[in-house]
Amino acid sequence: MNSQPIVITPHVLNTLRALPLDERLNVASALAGELLLGVEIDDLDPDMTVVFSIIRSYIRRDSRKMADALSA
Repeated sequence: MNSQPIVITPHVLNTLRALPLDERLNVASALAGELLLGVEIDDLDPDMTVVFSIIRSYIRRDSRKMADALSA
């Protein structure tokens, strides 16, 4: 697993909250599985895979910024 910080910003939370409940739960579960447990989730439908990828990119970007700030 990764020892880097994982940053979940309000932007990420608002993006998740904007999804319908079933989609929100699926994407959040996939994010938790990958980011916290290191397990790749591959059962999302194509549309949700795109949403997952976008949100994951936000989290990775913000986490990288935080790691850089902590190491400066």
